[in-house]
Amino acid sequence: MPNKQLGAFLNSTMGFWAILAALLVLLFAGRSVIKKTSGKVYLGQILVIMALAFLSLVFLVMTIWFPVRGEVSAAVVPRIWIAGIFACLIYLFIHILRKTEDPDEPAGDVGLSFKFMGITLAYIVLMVLVGYFIASLCFLAATMTLLSYRRPLVILAISFGWMLFSYLVFFRVLFVPLPRGILINALFG
Repeated sequence: MPNKQLGAFLNSTMGFWAILAALLVLLFAGRSVIKKTSGKVYLGQILVIMALAFLSLVFLVMTIWFPVRGEVSAAVVPRIWIAGIFACLIYLFIHILRKTEDPDEPAGDVGLSFKFMGITLAYIVLMVLVGYFIASLCFLAATMTLLSYRRPLVILAISFGWMLFSYLVFFRVLFVPLPRGILINALFG
């Protein structure tokens, strides 16, 4: 398969399902190998590292087809982020190999994961309705509360601080077009 066809495939619905299937095969194979070794107390951490490394590798491959305009390619920033992710994953994996990392916690509140998924879906819907800034403020406050943080002034300060930071840096300085939201557009045109 030539390069452009591979890029088009990875950027398609079938490519998504192929990537997802490869990730699941990798995780199931990794799980069975790790369970047979002495690293099973780190099973969850190693599986997360494997998943993040695989997805980062997929994103790295996808940057090959990013457009090049001028001297700097559009792939530069994603590749820097991916290099940072790989550096962090290697750091964590070395700590696991040295057994200086804390072992996995016993099974906790699985419902918390579903609550986070629900909050994330609500965040996406809210972003479409009221825009990035208000949705992000609500999302940060909700997730900190869900994680049992109980200092309301700090929650509000962090949420408003992020909203102000993202407005000034991303919207005003870097001119990143952030979603305004259907209701905000209807009210303020």
